[in-house]
Amino acid sequence: MSQSKEKLDKASNKPRQPSLVGSIIADWLQQKITILLILVVLASAYAVIYYAWSNRQLNTELQRLLEDKDKLDIDWRHMLLENNVLSEHNRVEQIAKDKLNMQRPTGEQEIIIKAP
Repeated sequence: MSQSKEKLDKASNKPRQPSLVGSIIADWLQQKITILLILVVLASAYAVIYYAWSNRQLNTELQRLLEDKDKLDIDWRHMLLENNVLSEHNRVEQIAKDKLNMQRPTGEQEIIIKAP
């Protein structure tokens, strides 16, 4: 009677071996919480790796931008110095006299224009 309860192989009337895939799936279904925890741990590990990589990329970008900012600050200071040197009154007056043959007008040559 025990053989009638068990599944019998059709050809040889021997008890049938359970399939490996079926056994694995049945075992997984019994271990749902364990499998869920394994998947959560794997997802968490992936998230840690991704965010660490992203953080490194952002830090690299930040360092590059700070270097660019420092270079631009240096250029700005040089431009300010150059502007101050080029706009000095004595230099402008000297160029006007030497290159353009200009001279300061006398009192009689000055003309005052009044707005209506």
